[in-house]
Amino acid sequence: MLRRFPPEKRRVGYVPADYALFPNMTVRKNIWIAFSKSKEMGLSELQKIVSLLQIDGLMERKVESLSSGQKQRTAIARALAAKPDVLLLDEPCAALDPPTRETFRKGISRILRDVFDEFNIPVLYTTHDLLEASVVGDKIAIMNDGRIEQIGFTAEVFENPCSKFVAEFLGYNVFNGKVVSKNAGYVSVDVGGVVLNVEKDKDLPENVEDVVVIVRPRDVVLSPTGEVAKPKWKGCLCNVLKGTVGCVYTEGSTVKADIVVGDVNLKAEIPSDYLEEFDVKPGDTVFANIRASRVKVLVKDVGFRV
Repeated sequence: MLRRFPPEKRRVGYVPADYALFPNMTVRKNIWIAFSKSKEMGLSELQKIVSLLQIDGLMERKVESLSSGQKQRTAIARALAAKPDVLLLDEPCAALDPPTRETFRKGISRILRDVFDEFNIPVLYTTHDLLEASVVGDKIAIMNDGRIEQIGFTAEVFENPCSKFVAEFLGYNVFNGKVVSKNAGYVSVDVGGVVLNVEKDKDLPENVEDVVVIVRPRDVVLSPTGEVAKPKWKGCLCNVLKGTVGCVYTEGSTVKADIVVGDVNLKAEIPSDYLEEFDVKPGDTVFANIRASRVKVLVKDVGFRV
């Protein structure tokens, strides 16, 4: 639909990752360029935008003197000054340094919600940062080769990937498997010689054999013995797999480990209280506990795309 119109008539407010502001102009002049081309935006609305983005005191400053966060808010104000039908932010945190990115991430969600509430302008926010997406978005759409692979509320998408691509993108353990048996409440799936019990899913076709098995790393709970890791899990169907620690590494504030179980390599997230009690190092023997209810099975090569 948008392709029928030239870019200047699509009514999309665009904020590129590099801001694309005129460095030799003031904040006021940068915003005025967009405002002067809009026939529907009034001065009172423009002032609301400036106040909302907290750049009132920056209007006479040159862009080149601004911090990264101030430039970003100025770019958003300029995009809104044209009174678009939709606001598109293209990786807005990409050009920010880590401390500024953290602060911006916390504030941008509130700002964008205020923009929507005040001006009824939907916001499209593109990012490769999963944490950023979970903080900012009400809904998430995951793209694959220019098409939407899955769309839904944030928690729904993160908890229930609909395809192998989405699961891999979200950092799940992803394995090809084959259904070897079915019981009243669960199915058994062979993954590289390791059999996992999975709670039966009503959406899984009865005659399917080839499947994709996905497990979130945080659902792989380690223990030093073969007993079920958590007392509250007793009575639940739980997979207990003996393996060897391949490597332990830190990713941000999270400690992760690769656990080798036969020919299967499991990614696990290790909570700090486990590290305080047990010293996990490469070569150690551990037991990976995975509740059957936390193992998900997808029909191979099936997904939702639009």
